[in-house]
Amino acid sequence: MSTLVSVKQKNIECNIENTIQKNKFLFVMDATFAQGLTSLSTGAFLSAFALYLGASYVVVGLLAALVPLAQMLQFPATFLVEWYPKRKFIAVSALTLGRTAALLCGFIPLLFEKSKILPIFFVLYIIYVTFSNIGSCAFSAWFRDSFNSDTFSHVLTKRLTYATLLGAVVSFIGAYSLEYIKLHYSQSLSYGYSAVFIFAGLCGLGSSWALFNIYDFKNTLSGEKTDSNNRTVSFIKLFKEPFQNAVFRRVMLFNIIWNAVFNFANSFLPVFLMRRLGYSILIVICLTVINQFANVISFSSWKKFSNKYGNRSLLLVCIPLYFMSVLSWFFAAEIGNAKVQWYFILCLHIISGIGVAGINLCLTNLIFLSTPKGKATASLALNNSLNGLVAGIAPILAGFVAELGTIFKVPSSTLFENLHLPITKILAPTLQVTGLDLVMIIAGTIGILSALIIHFLIPSHLSDSDAISSMQ
Repeated sequence: MSTLVSVKQKNIECNIENTIQKNKFLFVMDATFAQGLTSLSTGAFLSAFALYLGASYVVVGLLAALVPLAQMLQFPATFLVEWYPKRKFIAVSALTLGRTAALLCGFIPLLFEKSKILPIFFVLYIIYVTFSNIGSCAFSAWFRDSFNSDTFSHVLTKRLTYATLLGAVVSFIGAYSLEYIKLHYSQSLSYGYSAVFIFAGLCGLGSSWALFNIYDFKNTLSGEKTDSNNRTVSFIKLFKEPFQNAVFRRVMLFNIIWNAVFNFANSFLPVFLMRRLGYSILIVICLTVINQFANVISFSSWKKFSNKYGNRSLLLVCIPLYFMSVLSWFFAAEIGNAKVQWYFILCLHIISGIGVAGINLCLTNLIFLSTPKGKATASLALNNSLNGLVAGIAPILAGFVAELGTIFKVPSSTLFENLHLPITKILAPTLQVTGLDLVMIIAGTIGILSALIIHFLIPSHLSDSDAISSMQ
């Protein structure tokens, strides 16, 4: 009898392990397809489409701001998740609705004339980011509670790696296709953008399919009844715990600073390359792909570094590294030699990709691990909402700064005459600071200075037990 029980127990454990392994694979597939959606519906593609339709820098900044600003919806969405805690159902339903709207964005150029595309696209894009963030609120807590801290870090790293790889591949294919259409069938360019957004929507629905097939050990789509105690949770009580968690509070503050400065510069980097330097979208995307490959290749090295030296040390290396590259965009624009300028810009993309990989890996780990398992919904929603607010305001402010135009011009020989260096042979005859340059200068300077507060806000090492003890 005991032998039968033992065999049955082993079979159960084997089935559970197989299900966990399947969940790991599907969570990675979800992130991979979702990144395909994000890569094709934001960044250079969104900016290029808006500029093609005649949008101003302010409108470009506003479009770039919609994605992070919509993260504020995760704040009220927390009540939905707590009141009806079937997180998988909420995540799959809301994300699928949002991604369907993204798919419909691709059909707009096929159905309407060019002058009407932008306002209709704007409305559908708002629907897309709205439901995406409601779904993300449920997904973040669900994903956090699906694994222990060691397994979570492993799955998170694989998600970031494979997602970045697919994002790079689809970005290159999309950009090459658009450039080909622009050169040979310029009158049909709107149809090229249509195909890009349709494929983005299909990637998003592929991500939803992966989420649907993940087995939820706590709440399946047809599973348990909700806990009636969650229906009476108060606003103050719900968000009191995150503020009592000292570690989470400090990490969130630094995350807010990082997101604000990063989005101030990064939202206008494609515009900087296309308008300030005159590069085509294909060149911009190729540089982005190189940046993403540098990002992927450095993940494993940064993970080993953080395990050995801690998260704080990792940020002290990566924050200055990334923002020095941002500050250098101004000097890249002033290089008069086209060949030297190209190699310099190539190096900046590689360096920034390496830096962002370490920063994202570190901060994502810290945010998730500083929230106690089983109580992550309010904390993650609060973090996403506040980060969404500052990351949404940043590109709008950057848009106004970019509209300022040329601030001043000065002969480069005069500026560097006391240094007695051959730098004036490389720089353009006249240095000029445009509004786009000013965006990079402001972001780079503030970003480098933010490294001064890392020691006070970021713990060196963090585990699940640290997150719990910080609240006691």
